[in-house]
Amino acid sequence: MAKYDKKIALQIIVNAAKEYELKLNNKHFLIVYQEASETKTVCVGFRDMNFLHMTGVKARLSAQQFYSACLDGKLSENDFEIDDKGKVQQKLMVLPQLSELLYNNCMIGNFINSGIYIRADYFVGNTKEVLSVGFRTGKCVDFPVSLYNEDVKKLSQPTNKVLAILVKEYHQQSYRECTYLSRGQEIHKLPLSEETKKLIQMEEEV
Repeated sequence: MAKYDKKIALQIIVNAAKEYELKLNNKHFLIVYQEASETKTVCVGFRDMNFLHMTGVKARLSAQQFYSACLDGKLSENDFEIDDKGKVQQKLMVLPQLSELLYNNCMIGNFINSGIYIRADYFVGNTKEVLSVGFRTGKCVDFPVSLYNEDVKKLSQPTNKVLAILVKEYHQQSYRECTYLSRGQEIHKLPLSEETKKLIQMEEEV
């Protein structure tokens, strides 16, 4: 396993925050997936206060202050601590891939509670078997609570294929952009509920 000192950790975290700001922050993603013969959806959202927890470090700043410091280039090595158990090192290995997760082929599944204390209801992971993000169900939108350097198939059961992912800004009412579409699928032909279809305002391909 790679061993990152604070100097390298700082660089990884700051770069990841900038990518997070571009691709995840203040966005909602509609994930469409296949479970057995049924098509299901979940909506996940990312905010500035979620980023710190993904890094695993212990910060002397609030979650929002930490994130702002990253974007402003003001975060220093004195602002955070790395544990000696290797958990932060594991997270830092895959943190650079976080912003790309919902823009590529991925899988989703309910969390298997195998004795590990994780406050997640389900996981979404990439097909490279190295990155998994845990989400907790919220009232309006689900939110990220954990980042693992682990194959999603080892954390969830059953693990299901993602068919499509759509994105919108959190304040927008409808989804107008697709970040991922599985081969052979068409957005407007997915067997979604009428309520979900009303949320998708994409022009049909001619």
